[in-house]
Amino acid sequence: MEIKNLEIILALDSEKHFNRAAEKLSISQPALSMKLKSLENEIGVKLVRRGKNYIGLTPEGEALKDKFQKIIKEYSNIKQLSSELKNNLTGNLSIGVIPTALIDISFLLNNFVKKFHNVKLQVFSMPSNEIDKNLHDFKIDLGISYLENEPILGVEKIPLYKETYYLISKREDLRDLKSINWHQCGDLDLCLISKENQFRRILDAVFKENNINPKVLIESNSLTHIYSHVNSSNFSTIMPYIFTQSFNYDEGTNFIKLVSPEISHKVGIVHIKDTGPSPVKNNFLKFLKNFNK
Repeated sequence: MEIKNLEIILALDSEKHFNRAAEKLSISQPALSMKLKSLENEIGVKLVRRGKNYIGLTPEGEALKDKFQKIIKEYSNIKQLSSELKNNLTGNLSIGVIPTALIDISFLLNNFVKKFHNVKLQVFSMPSNEIDKNLHDFKIDLGISYLENEPILGVEKIPLYKETYYLISKREDLRDLKSINWHQCGDLDLCLISKENQFRRILDAVFKENNINPKVLIESNSLTHIYSHVNSSNFSTIMPYIFTQSFNYDEGTNFIKLVSPEISHKVGIVHIKDTGPSPVKNNFLKFLKNFNK
């Protein structure tokens, strides 16, 4: 059985189209059809319902899909372990990261790839609920998310840092303030990250618990977009501390710590404990523990 033939089922299930699945696998559509027929003959059951176009997986295809995914993952792990035994760690590591952690963890990831030149990191910005789903569907190897607020269940956790929150604004009346209470945010025109992100739900919970009715006039899932509004107007935003340091803000931008209440949340690695060898992932976790010493 060719391992790559199993990927056809996963590609078809994902793309719902023969040509798109073939493109994803970098093969021609006739080659995909031939390999699919070979796999079905070898296994002895039809895996795909098709007429002129792709219709869907058969009940047998649906039943075997997760098995195929696990076989592909195990095969990849074996190849990675083989390269590690030759002192030449190679392979891919896919990481889902909440948007507000992308800047904080870049230094860590930079140092990992400097040490392991043949490892390719694939970093995906996604909300915490997508990290949860993709971890349990084995579509990503690791997640970086909140550890206690809306915790992801059934995972191992490694703390990285605590997130604290700042108001960022160019308003003249806020100049020279070192701290500000959350209630004062209710009087500001705000541009905040959109509600599918857990960071926004953290902010909304603080507002609700303290009877604050914020004027959120712009929402965006792009941190760069939010920065552009703050940098070019009197809109204010609330961000973790790292975002006070990481953009080219105009002179006169105010970075003010939010207090009363003073809020912080733990962010860290979440992953599912492997039953078999996973060399790249294991080396990353080992590197992380040494890095934090």
